[in-house]
Amino acid sequence: MTELELRHLRVIRAVADAGSLSKAAVQLGVSQPALTAQLQRLERRVGGLLFARTGTGVVPTDLGSYVLSAARVLLNDVDELMAGIRQRTQATTVAGLVRVGGPPGIVVPLFAAAIAERLGGAEASIDIDTQPGELVRKVADQQLDFAVLEDNPGFRTPLPAQVRSRVILRAPLFVALAEDHPLAGRGEIDLADLAGESWVMPSVAEGTEQLAFMRACTTSGFSPKIKHQMSDSTTTRALVQAGAVTLAKPVAREGNGLVIRSLAGTPLRQEIVLVWHEESTLTAERAPASLLSAYAQLTDTNPLFAAWWAEHKDAPIGQT
Repeated sequence: MTELELRHLRVIRAVADAGSLSKAAVQLGVSQPALTAQLQRLERRVGGLLFARTGTGVVPTDLGSYVLSAARVLLNDVDELMAGIRQRTQATTVAGLVRVGGPPGIVVPLFAAAIAERLGGAEASIDIDTQPGELVRKVADQQLDFAVLEDNPGFRTPLPAQVRSRVILRAPLFVALAEDHPLAGRGEIDLADLAGESWVMPSVAEGTEQLAFMRACTTSGFSPKIKHQMSDSTTTRALVQAGAVTLAKPVAREGNGLVIRSLAGTPLRQEIVLVWHEESTLTAERAPASLLSAYAQLTDTNPLFAAWWAEHKDAPIGQT
């Protein structure tokens, strides 16, 4: 059995307190399918069921009750510890440290550097996490000043009441193929023409992309074959070079045997969402421009994003 982490204990406590997966998902800032998948992985870790499903929700099993009682004690101690740390480090944060979190990639480091400069040369720290729910939790607990989420329209990461958000970009998602793929010669590809392909996708626990993708495929009349579930960019690139296909982020980079192509009708978009705590001591007014400046530095990644950016860079930033 592998070790449990604090985030696992928070999940168990939230599910027990809420009494249902849907309510717990809202509290944790994740989608219900992502929470269900995470709970199933936890149960495999411990080697038994933690919750029994009932007609009205879930209740802890004997094993779940044992783990829950210990988790409450540990988490209470950790929460007290973090409260003391925040109290003692608040002056440092105000004095010039900006803490930024987000998914893997070059955007978050560029954003952190840009906002630090706009805040008068503040020091920046970076926290990379593949799970948007964890990033939201860290903002809610004031462990991060800002976090960047990569969401999809209709499948937004749930946010607790104390967390504010703003949509910065709604950019198209593309498709990545091997340069010798039969469809690579097209400038634009219908999603339906990819119905028989083997797809590489991030898991549901790592964001909303797979859910949005499944909906788009259903609208196009087919159920996709998701052969590989992962978010590691190096492995994904290798699988695509070997013949699989994947959705490509707006700033995905071409080259090394891989090409980026647009999807006809833009059936999928990515929302870049900035989140912060309502009581943040740092102004959120400078952050959107800083995040936009990060994307402005990435227009050389592929011609499709460069063309989209040239057309939309001056569009108003959305509010949520």
